[in-house]
Amino acid sequence: MVNMLFSLYNFHESWAKDIVSKYINSNDKVLIIPFSFGENISSDNDWQNAYSKNNGRYYESIVVLFLNYGIEEENINWINYFKDTEENAKVKIKNANIIFFTGGLPDKMMLRLKEFNLIDDIENFTGVIIGSSAGAMIQISEYHITPDEDYEIFTYNTGLNLIKDFDIEVHYEETEIQNKYINKVLEEKREKVYAITNTGGIIIDNKKITLLGDIQTFSKL
Repeated sequence: MVNMLFSLYNFHESWAKDIVSKYINSNDKVLIIPFSFGENISSDNDWQNAYSKNNGRYYESIVVLFLNYGIEEENINWINYFKDTEENAKVKIKNANIIFFTGGLPDKMMLRLKEFNLIDDIENFTGVIIGSSAGAMIQISEYHITPDEDYEIFTYNTGLNLIKDFDIEVHYEETEIQNKYINKVLEEKREKVYAITNTGGIIIDNKKITLLGDIQTFSKL
């Protein structure tokens, strides 16, 4: 398994493309798992307005990532939380070479993955797992949430048991609050925290870590 962690939907840009393209083939089948939505999406109709090809407001920004690597649009599949069953969600994972986790609310995403009973399927997946923002955070076995407009308090949370050696801070802008909680994580939990800016990313390929773009490393003193 290869894991990729980003802050935004922009890993098709020049700072990332050369290295990412080693892991994405034009004939790959991609599965998008948009399970990180908030209260504003509460029905299939809301889901279609967010993610469908016809009128989904996020559709283009997600699909363009993969079109830029030569993947055909018909090879990009989605799990629809409101329509898919546990069974066909599992089949979709089995048939994919690449899984992409969207940005949004990481704790909601984990709850929905559990609800669909997909945790084992994802932890045993042998392809490439890519996530932006919340989709990067949940790949960390125990990730933290720094307070922001979505979350009032700092928390530690259980993610997928994929990355255990470090934690990440996404959308890093060197703010006082971000630095404060990075230091807290270093004191309490981890030897290392990677701070991923909006033009930065990490690729973990069998323990080998490659840093892309603008990223800072914080280590325990």
